[in-house]
Amino acid sequence: MQHVLSALALTTLLLPFQGHAALSTDAEKAVSFYRSSLSLFPSGQVSRTSLESKTTRAELDLSFQTSWDHKTFQLQGDQILRDIQVTKNAETKSSVQILSMNRRDAMPVAMLAAKTQVEILDTDSYWARVQVKDKKEQGWMPLHHLQALHDDTGIFINVIDTFLRTEPRLPSVVITTIPRLRRIEPLSFEKGFLKVKYEDHIGYADINHFVGKADFANLAYHTKKGWLPILHRNNDFAVTPKGSLLPLSEIKGYVTNGTRGIVVRAEKAYGPQLRSRVEITKTDACIWGVSNLDGHGEVWWKMKDLLLPETSLGKSSLTTDELMKREIYSIAFESKNSVKGVVSAEGVYRTEDGLTWTEIPQFGKQNYPVSIHPSGVWYVGSFRSTNKGASFEPFIRWDQIAEAIESAFHRNPKILRLTQIDALPNAQVQIHVDTGIKQVKLRSSLAGGTWNVVR
Repeated sequence: MQHVLSALALTTLLLPFQGHAALSTDAEKAVSFYRSSLSLFPSGQVSRTSLESKTTRAELDLSFQTSWDHKTFQLQGDQILRDIQVTKNAETKSSVQILSMNRRDAMPVAMLAAKTQVEILDTDSYWARVQVKDKKEQGWMPLHHLQALHDDTGIFINVIDTFLRTEPRLPSVVITTIPRLRRIEPLSFEKGFLKVKYEDHIGYADINHFVGKADFANLAYHTKKGWLPILHRNNDFAVTPKGSLLPLSEIKGYVTNGTRGIVVRAEKAYGPQLRSRVEITKTDACIWGVSNLDGHGEVWWKMKDLLLPETSLGKSSLTTDELMKREIYSIAFESKNSVKGVVSAEGVYRTEDGLTWTEIPQFGKQNYPVSIHPSGVWYVGSFRSTNKGASFEPFIRWDQIAEAIESAFHRNPKILRLTQIDALPNAQVQIHVDTGIKQVKLRSSLAGGTWNVVR
Protein backbone atom coordinates (compact mmCIF):
# COMPACT_ATOMS: atom_id res chain seq x y z
CA MET A 1 0.00 0.00 0.00
CA GLN A 2 1.37 3.40 -0.88
CA HIS A 3 1.46 6.39 1.42
CA VAL A 4 1.92 9.92 0.21
CA LEU A 5 4.56 11.92 1.97
CA SER A 6 4.00 15.64 2.22
CA ALA A 7 6.20 18.21 0.53
CA LEU A 8 7.82 18.79 3.92
CA ALA A 9 9.22 15.25 3.83
CA LEU A 10 10.95 15.97 0.54
CA THR A 11 13.20 18.52 2.20
CA THR A 12 14.68 15.74 4.30
CA LEU A 13 14.89 13.22 1.47
CA LEU A 14 16.07 15.30 -1.50
CA LEU A 15 19.33 17.04 -2.12
CA PRO A 16 19.15 20.79 -2.65
CA PHE A 17 18.57 21.74 -6.28
CA GLN A 18 21.85 22.90 -7.86
CA GLY A 19 20.48 24.21 -11.17
CA HIS A 20 22.53 23.11 -14.19
CA ALA A 21 25.96 23.35 -12.60
CA ALA A 22 28.23 20.82 -14.28
CA LEU A 23 29.38 19.04 -11.15
CA SER A 24 30.70 15.48 -11.21
CA THR A 25 28.51 14.22 -8.36
CA ASP A 26 25.99 11.42 -7.76
CA ALA A 27 23.28 13.99 -8.47
CA GLU A 28 24.47 14.20 -12.09
CA LYS A 29 24.45 10.41 -12.66
CA ALA A 30 21.71 8.99 -14.86
CA VAL A 31 18.75 7.52 -12.99
CA SER A 32 16.09 5.28 -14.59
CA PHE A 33 12.48 6.45 -14.46
CA TYR A 34 9.23 4.53 -15.01
CA ARG A 35 5.63 5.16 -16.01
CA SER A 36 4.53 3.80 -12.61
CA SER A 37 5.93 1.91 -9.66
CA LEU A 38 4.56 -1.31 -11.22
CA SER A 39 6.33 -0.89 -14.57
CA LEU A 40 8.65 -3.76 -15.44
CA PHE A 41 10.91 -1.71 -17.73
CA PRO A 42 12.17 1.89 -17.49
CA SER A 43 10.93 4.59 -19.85
CA GLY A 44 14.24 6.42 -19.91
CA GLN A 45 17.04 7.95 -17.88
CA VAL A 46 17.88 11.44 -16.68
CA SER A 47 20.11 12.96 -14.02
CA ARG A 48 19.00 12.75 -10.41
CA THR A 49 19.26 16.55 -10.25
CA SER A 50 16.64 16.93 -12.98
CA LEU A 51 14.30 14.46 -11.28
CA GLU A 52 14.68 16.10 -7.87
CA SER A 53 14.08 19.59 -9.23
CA LYS A 54 10.75 18.50 -10.74
CA THR A 55 9.55 16.19 -7.95
CA THR A 56 5.95 16.77 -6.89
CA ARG A 57 5.61 14.10 -4.21
CA ALA A 58 7.09 10.92 -2.75
CA GLU A 59 5.32 7.62 -2.05
CA LEU A 60 6.21 4.61 0.05
CA ASP A 61 6.00 1.24 -1.68
CA LEU A 62 6.15 -2.21 -0.08
CA SER A 63 6.18 -5.46 -2.02
CA PHE A 64 6.86 -9.11 -1.28
CA GLN A 65 8.53 -11.85 -3.22
CA THR A 66 6.44 -14.91 -2.44
CA SER A 67 6.35 -18.62 -3.17
CA TRP A 68 3.08 -20.36 -4.05
CA ASP A 69 2.50 -23.68 -5.83
CA HIS A 70 6.30 -24.00 -6.28
CA LYS A 71 6.38 -20.75 -8.28
CA THR A 72 7.59 -17.24 -7.42
CA PHE A 73 5.24 -14.24 -7.48
CA GLN A 74 5.80 -10.57 -6.66
CA LEU A 75 2.86 -9.24 -4.64
CA GLN A 76 2.18 -5.67 -3.54
CA GLY A 77 1.93 -4.90 0.15
CA ASP A 78 -1.84 -4.48 0.11
CA GLN A 79 -2.38 -7.86 -1.57
CA ILE A 80 -1.60 -9.94 1.50
CA LEU A 81 -2.16 -9.96 5.24
CA ARG A 82 0.57 -11.00 7.67
CA ASP A 83 0.39 -12.32 11.21
CA ILE A 84 1.21 -8.97 12.83
CA GLN A 85 -1.79 -7.39 11.06
CA VAL A 86 -4.27 -9.70 12.83
CA THR A 87 -2.55 -9.15 16.18
CA LYS A 88 -4.17 -7.13 18.94
CA ASN A 89 -1.56 -7.08 21.73
CA ALA A 90 2.12 -6.68 20.88
CA GLU A 91 5.39 -5.33 22.22
CA THR A 92 8.17 -3.31 20.67
CA LYS A 93 11.29 -5.20 19.59
CA SER A 94 13.55 -2.23 20.35
CA SER A 95 13.23 1.43 21.24
CA VAL A 96 11.15 3.27 18.63
CA GLN A 97 9.27 6.53 18.12
CA ILE A 98 5.54 6.65 17.55
CA LEU A 99 4.44 9.35 15.13
CA SER A 100 1.31 11.48 14.80
CA MET A 101 0.58 10.13 11.28
CA ASN A 102 1.59 7.17 9.12
CA ARG A 103 4.28 9.23 7.40
CA ARG A 104 8.00 9.28 7.94
CA ASP A 105 7.98 13.07 8.28
CA ALA A 106 5.18 13.19 10.87
CA MET A 107 5.63 14.77 14.29
CA PRO A 108 6.87 12.38 17.01
CA VAL A 109 4.39 11.60 19.80
CA ALA A 110 6.55 9.58 22.18
CA MET A 111 9.65 7.42 22.40
CA LEU A 112 8.89 3.84 23.44
CA ALA A 113 11.46 1.61 25.11
CA ALA A 114 12.08 -1.96 24.02
CA LYS A 115 9.41 -4.44 25.16
CA THR A 116 6.81 -1.73 25.67
CA GLN A 117 3.37 -3.35 25.42
CA VAL A 118 0.92 -1.76 23.01
CA GLU A 119 -2.51 -2.46 21.56
CA ILE A 120 -2.69 -2.41 17.76
CA LEU A 121 -5.68 -0.33 16.69
CA ASP A 122 -5.20 -0.33 12.91
CA THR A 123 -2.67 -1.34 10.27
CA ASP A 124 -1.79 -1.11 6.63
CA SER A 125 0.98 -3.04 4.89
CA TYR A 126 3.78 -0.97 6.51
CA TRP A 127 2.34 0.98 9.44
CA ALA A 128 0.50 0.20 12.68
CA ARG A 129 -1.52 2.64 14.75
CA VAL A 130 -0.93 1.71 18.37
CA GLN A 131 -1.92 2.76 21.87
CA VAL A 132 0.47 2.26 24.74
CA LYS A 133 -0.95 -0.15 27.32
CA ASP A 134 -2.44 1.58 30.37
CA LYS A 135 -1.72 4.99 28.84
CA LYS A 136 -3.46 7.39 26.47
CA GLU A 137 -0.53 7.82 24.06
CA GLN A 138 -1.43 6.84 20.49
CA GLY A 139 0.56 7.01 17.30
CA TRP A 140 1.94 5.25 14.24
CA MET A 141 5.03 3.08 13.89
CA PRO A 142 6.39 0.62 11.30
CA LEU A 143 4.99 -2.88 11.68
CA HIS A 144 8.41 -4.51 11.63
CA HIS A 145 9.21 -2.94 15.02
CA LEU A 146 6.45 -5.01 16.67
CA GLN A 147 6.15 -8.62 17.77
CA ALA A 148 3.01 -10.36 19.00
CA LEU A 149 2.55 -11.49 22.59
CA HIS A 150 2.06 -15.23 22.98
CA ASP A 151 -1.11 -14.84 25.05
CA ASP A 152 -2.76 -12.80 22.29
CA THR A 153 -5.66 -14.37 20.37
CA GLY A 154 -5.78 -11.44 17.97
CA ILE A 155 -8.59 -10.10 15.84
CA PHE A 156 -10.22 -11.15 12.55
CA ILE A 157 -10.16 -9.34 9.21
CA ASN A 158 -12.72 -10.12 6.48
CA VAL A 159 -11.27 -10.59 3.00
CA ILE A 160 -14.59 -9.89 1.23
CA ASP A 161 -17.72 -7.84 1.98
CA THR A 162 -19.58 -9.88 4.59
CA PHE A 163 -23.22 -10.03 5.64
CA LEU A 164 -23.94 -9.53 9.33
CA ARG A 165 -26.92 -11.78 10.12
CA THR A 166 -29.39 -12.11 12.97
CA GLU A 167 -28.63 -15.81 13.52
CA PRO A 168 -25.61 -18.11 13.05
CA ARG A 169 -27.01 -19.88 10.01
CA LEU A 170 -27.65 -19.57 6.30
CA PRO A 171 -30.07 -18.25 5.37
CA SER A 172 -31.05 -15.77 8.06
CA VAL A 173 -31.98 -12.10 8.05
CA VAL A 174 -29.20 -9.73 6.99
CA ILE A 175 -28.70 -6.80 9.36
CA THR A 176 -26.03 -4.98 7.40
CA THR A 177 -22.87 -5.52 5.38
CA ILE A 178 -19.38 -5.38 6.88
CA PRO A 179 -17.07 -3.90 4.19
CA ARG A 180 -13.91 -5.91 3.46
CA LEU A 181 -10.74 -5.53 5.49
CA ARG A 182 -12.39 -4.45 8.74
CA ARG A 183 -10.72 -5.37 12.04
CA ILE A 184 -13.26 -7.35 14.06
CA GLU A 185 -12.90 -8.69 17.59
CA PRO A 186 -15.25 -11.68 18.04
CA LEU A 187 -17.59 -11.94 21.00
CA SER A 188 -17.87 -15.73 20.56
CA PHE A 189 -17.66 -18.60 18.06
CA GLU A 190 -20.90 -20.31 17.12
CA LYS A 191 -21.35 -23.07 14.52
CA GLY A 192 -18.95 -21.68 11.95
CA PHE A 193 -19.92 -18.07 12.62
CA LEU A 194 -18.35 -15.21 14.52
CA LYS A 195 -20.63 -13.33 16.87
CA VAL A 196 -19.46 -9.74 16.51
CA LYS A 197 -20.33 -6.16 17.22
CA TYR A 198 -20.05 -3.94 14.16
CA GLU A 199 -20.92 -0.28 14.57
CA ASP A 200 -24.17 -0.37 16.59
CA HIS A 201 -25.16 -3.87 15.51
CA ILE A 202 -24.55 -7.29 17.07
CA GLY A 203 -24.93 -10.29 14.80
CA TYR A 204 -23.25 -13.25 13.14
CA ALA A 205 -20.76 -13.35 10.25
CA ASP A 206 -19.43 -16.36 8.34
CA ILE A 207 -16.00 -17.15 9.80
CA ASN A 208 -14.77 -18.41 6.42
CA HIS A 209 -14.84 -14.82 5.13
CA PHE A 210 -12.20 -13.88 7.73
CA VAL A 211 -8.50 -14.28 8.40
CA GLY A 212 -7.36 -14.66 12.00
CA LYS A 213 -4.30 -15.64 14.01
CA ALA A 214 -5.10 -19.34 13.71
CA ASP A 215 -4.42 -19.00 9.95
CA PHE A 216 -0.80 -18.13 10.80
CA ALA A 217 -0.36 -20.43 13.81
CA ASN A 218 2.48 -22.88 14.24
CA LEU A 219 1.67 -23.43 17.91
CA ALA A 220 -1.51 -22.84 19.89
CA TYR A 221 -2.08 -22.76 23.64
CA HIS A 222 -5.09 -24.93 24.53
CA THR A 223 -6.73 -24.31 27.89
CA LYS A 224 -6.33 -27.97 28.98
CA LYS A 225 -3.60 -29.42 26.75
CA GLY A 226 -1.04 -26.60 26.79
CA TRP A 227 1.01 -25.75 23.70
CA LEU A 228 0.31 -27.89 20.64
CA PRO A 229 1.60 -27.81 17.04
CA ILE A 230 -0.92 -26.48 14.49
CA LEU A 231 -1.11 -27.22 10.76
CA HIS A 232 -3.96 -24.96 9.66
CA ARG A 233 -7.42 -23.62 10.52
CA ASN A 234 -10.59 -25.39 9.45
CA ASN A 235 -13.70 -23.28 10.03
CA ASP A 236 -13.69 -22.47 13.78
CA PHE A 237 -11.15 -25.18 14.64
CA ALA A 238 -7.36 -25.35 14.65
CA VAL A 239 -6.06 -28.64 13.22
CA THR A 240 -3.06 -30.41 14.77
CA PRO A 241 -0.62 -32.66 12.83
CA LYS A 242 -2.43 -35.68 14.32
CA GLY A 243 -5.75 -34.44 12.95
CA SER A 244 -7.20 -33.30 16.27
CA LEU A 245 -9.63 -30.38 16.11
CA LEU A 246 -9.16 -27.67 18.71
CA PRO A 247 -12.07 -25.22 19.05
CA LEU A 248 -10.83 -21.67 18.62
CA SER A 249 -12.87 -20.74 21.69
CA GLU A 250 -10.56 -22.96 23.77
CA ILE A 251 -7.33 -21.42 22.46
CA LYS A 252 -5.79 -18.64 24.54
CA GLY A 253 -2.61 -17.85 22.64
CA TYR A 254 -0.58 -18.47 19.48
CA VAL A 255 2.94 -18.59 18.15
CA THR A 256 2.58 -17.47 14.55
CA ASN A 257 4.59 -17.74 11.35
CA GLY A 258 6.01 -14.34 10.37
CA THR A 259 6.93 -15.44 6.84
CA ARG A 260 3.40 -16.50 5.90
CA GLY A 261 0.98 -14.30 3.99
CA ILE A 262 -2.74 -14.71 3.23
CA VAL A 263 -3.84 -13.23 -0.10
CA VAL A 264 -6.64 -10.67 0.24
CA ARG A 265 -6.52 -9.29 -3.30
CA ALA A 266 -5.75 -11.45 -6.32
CA GLU A 267 -4.89 -9.75 -9.62
CA LYS A 268 -3.95 -12.65 -11.91
CA ALA A 269 -5.94 -15.77 -12.72
CA TYR A 270 -2.80 -17.92 -12.84
CA GLY A 271 -1.32 -16.67 -9.56
CA PRO A 272 -2.25 -16.96 -5.88
CA GLN A 273 -5.99 -16.62 -5.39
CA LEU A 274 -8.06 -15.07 -2.63
CA ARG A 275 -7.24 -16.68 0.76
CA SER A 276 -4.21 -18.52 -0.68
CA ARG A 277 -1.36 -19.09 1.76
CA VAL A 278 1.95 -17.86 0.39
CA GLU A 279 5.45 -17.96 1.82
CA ILE A 280 7.25 -14.62 1.94
CA THR A 281 10.83 -15.11 0.75
CA LYS A 282 11.88 -11.46 0.43
CA THR A 283 10.55 -8.02 1.37
CA ASP A 284 11.27 -4.91 -0.72
CA ALA A 285 10.52 -1.42 0.56
CA CYS A 286 11.44 1.85 -1.07
CA ILE A 287 10.44 5.49 -1.42
CA TRP A 288 9.48 6.47 -4.97
CA GLY A 289 9.85 10.01 -6.19
CA VAL A 290 7.15 11.22 -8.58
CA SER A 291 8.30 13.94 -11.00
CA ASN A 292 6.86 15.81 -13.99
CA LEU A 293 9.35 15.68 -16.86
CA ASP A 294 8.97 17.66 -20.08
CA GLY A 295 7.90 15.29 -22.85
CA HIS A 296 7.19 12.43 -20.44
CA GLY A 297 4.63 13.76 -17.98
CA GLU A 298 4.46 12.07 -14.60
CA VAL A 299 7.27 9.57 -14.04
CA TRP A 300 8.37 7.45 -11.09
CA TRP A 301 11.93 6.86 -9.87
CA LYS A 302 13.48 5.13 -6.87
CA MET A 303 14.44 7.79 -4.38
CA LYS A 304 15.54 5.60 -1.47
CA ASP A 305 15.54 1.90 -0.55
CA LEU A 306 14.44 1.03 2.98
CA LEU A 307 16.19 -1.78 4.82
CA LEU A 308 13.90 -4.14 6.73
CA PRO A 309 15.12 -6.81 9.16
CA GLU A 310 16.15 -10.12 7.63
CA THR A 311 14.47 -13.28 8.93
CA SER A 312 16.96 -15.86 7.71
CA LEU A 313 18.59 -18.15 10.25
CA GLY A 314 21.81 -20.09 10.42
CA LYS A 315 21.97 -23.74 9.34
CA SER A 316 21.79 -24.93 12.96
CA SER A 317 18.47 -23.11 13.52
CA LEU A 318 14.94 -23.58 12.24
CA THR A 319 11.88 -21.38 12.19
CA THR A 320 8.77 -22.93 13.70
CA ASP A 321 7.30 -23.09 10.19
CA GLU A 322 10.32 -25.06 8.94
CA LEU A 323 10.05 -27.32 11.97
CA MET A 324 6.38 -28.01 11.26
CA LYS A 325 7.30 -29.40 7.84
CA ARG A 326 9.11 -32.21 9.63
CA GLU A 327 7.53 -35.08 11.51
CA ILE A 328 7.35 -34.05 15.17
CA TYR A 329 8.44 -37.04 17.24
CA SER A 330 8.11 -35.40 20.67
CA ILE A 331 7.73 -31.85 21.99
CA ALA A 332 7.67 -30.30 25.46
CA PHE A 333 7.47 -26.84 27.02
CA GLU A 334 8.50 -25.57 30.45
CA SER A 335 4.89 -24.91 31.41
CA LYS A 336 1.50 -24.34 29.84
CA ASN A 337 2.18 -20.61 29.91
CA SER A 338 5.74 -20.74 28.57
CA VAL A 339 6.99 -21.22 25.01
CA LYS A 340 10.50 -22.15 26.15
CA GLY A 341 10.93 -25.76 25.24
CA VAL A 342 12.52 -28.64 23.37
CA VAL A 343 11.46 -30.71 20.38
CA SER A 344 12.63 -33.90 18.72
CA ALA A 345 12.19 -33.81 14.93
CA GLU A 346 15.04 -35.31 12.92
CA GLY A 347 17.32 -33.87 15.57
CA VAL A 348 16.75 -32.19 18.92
CA TYR A 349 16.15 -28.42 19.08
CA ARG A 350 15.49 -25.93 21.87
CA THR A 351 13.62 -22.61 21.76
CA GLU A 352 13.47 -19.53 23.96
CA ASP A 353 10.61 -17.77 22.17
CA GLY A 354 8.63 -20.44 20.28
CA LEU A 355 9.68 -18.78 17.01
CA THR A 356 13.20 -20.08 16.37
CA TRP A 357 14.70 -23.44 17.31
CA THR A 358 18.44 -24.04 17.82
CA GLU A 359 19.89 -27.50 17.33
CA ILE A 360 21.47 -29.38 20.26
CA PRO A 361 24.37 -31.07 18.43
CA GLN A 362 24.85 -33.77 21.08
CA PHE A 363 21.85 -35.73 19.76
CA GLY A 364 22.68 -35.66 16.04
CA LYS A 365 19.72 -36.25 13.73
CA GLN A 366 18.05 -38.84 15.95
CA ASN A 367 14.54 -38.74 17.41
CA TYR A 368 14.14 -39.11 21.18
CA PRO A 369 11.23 -38.66 23.59
CA VAL A 370 11.50 -35.33 25.40
CA SER A 371 9.93 -33.91 28.55
CA ILE A 372 10.38 -30.97 30.91
CA HIS A 373 9.59 -31.41 34.60
CA PRO A 374 7.93 -28.47 36.44
CA SER A 375 11.00 -28.39 38.68
CA GLY A 376 13.06 -27.31 35.66
CA VAL A 377 14.75 -30.61 34.74
CA TRP A 378 14.82 -31.28 30.97
CA TYR A 379 14.80 -34.82 29.59
CA VAL A 380 15.92 -35.94 26.13
CA GLY A 381 15.95 -39.70 25.72
CA SER A 382 18.12 -41.22 28.48
CA PHE A 383 19.74 -37.84 29.21
CA ARG A 384 18.72 -35.01 31.49
CA SER A 385 19.69 -31.36 31.94
CA THR A 386 19.50 -29.29 35.12
CA ASN A 387 20.50 -26.06 33.33
CA LYS A 388 17.61 -25.75 30.86
CA GLY A 389 19.25 -27.60 28.00
CA ALA A 390 22.72 -26.05 28.15
CA SER A 391 24.25 -29.48 28.84
CA PHE A 392 23.00 -33.04 29.31
CA GLU A 393 24.12 -36.08 31.30
CA PRO A 394 22.82 -39.69 31.44
CA PHE A 395 20.08 -40.36 34.00
CA ILE A 396 19.15 -43.98 33.15
CA ARG A 397 21.22 -47.06 33.92
CA TRP A 398 19.85 -49.71 31.58
CA ASP A 399 21.12 -52.59 33.73
CA GLN A 400 18.89 -51.33 36.56
CA ILE A 401 15.93 -51.02 34.18
CA ALA A 402 16.42 -54.60 32.93
CA GLU A 403 16.74 -55.89 36.50
CA ALA A 404 13.54 -54.12 37.60
CA ILE A 405 11.55 -55.50 34.64
CA GLU A 406 12.89 -59.04 35.11
CA SER A 407 12.05 -58.92 38.82
CA ALA A 408 8.49 -57.70 38.14
CA PHE A 409 7.60 -60.06 35.25
CA HIS A 410 10.06 -62.95 35.74
CA ARG A 411 11.16 -62.64 32.15
CA ASN A 412 14.20 -61.10 30.52
CA PRO A 413 13.27 -58.23 28.18
CA LYS A 414 14.16 -58.83 24.53
CA ILE A 415 14.90 -55.17 23.94
CA LEU A 416 14.89 -51.97 25.93
CA ARG A 417 13.66 -48.95 23.99
CA LEU A 418 12.61 -45.71 25.64
CA THR A 419 9.38 -44.44 24.02
CA GLN A 420 8.00 -41.75 26.37
CA ILE A 421 8.93 -39.62 29.39
CA ASP A 422 6.30 -38.18 31.74
CA ALA A 423 6.81 -35.47 34.35
CA LEU A 424 4.95 -36.39 37.56
CA PRO A 425 4.13 -34.47 40.76
CA ASN A 426 6.13 -34.94 43.95
CA ALA A 427 9.48 -34.71 42.15
CA GLN A 428 8.98 -37.93 40.22
CA VAL A 429 9.54 -38.94 36.61
CA GLN A 430 7.99 -41.83 34.68
CA ILE A 431 9.38 -43.58 31.60
CA HIS A 432 7.73 -45.92 29.10
CA VAL A 433 9.96 -48.76 27.88
CA ASP A 434 9.26 -51.14 25.00
CA THR A 435 10.58 -54.62 25.91
CA GLY A 436 9.70 -56.23 22.59
CA ILE A 437 6.78 -57.99 24.29
CA LYS A 438 4.95 -55.20 26.11
CA GLN A 439 5.15 -51.56 27.14
CA VAL A 440 6.35 -51.15 30.72
CA LYS A 441 6.10 -48.04 32.89
CA LEU A 442 8.75 -47.33 35.50
CA ARG A 443 9.00 -44.50 38.02
CA SER A 444 11.85 -42.87 39.89
CA SER A 445 12.62 -39.72 41.82
CA LEU A 446 14.22 -36.84 39.95
CA ALA A 447 17.49 -37.79 41.60
CA GLY A 448 17.29 -41.14 39.80
CA GLY A 449 18.95 -44.33 41.05
CA THR A 450 16.03 -46.66 41.80
CA TRP A 451 13.37 -47.52 39.23
CA ASN A 452 10.11 -49.24 40.18
CA VAL A 453 7.76 -50.90 37.71
CA VAL A 454 4.23 -49.46 37.64
CA ARG A 455 1.73 -52.28 37.23
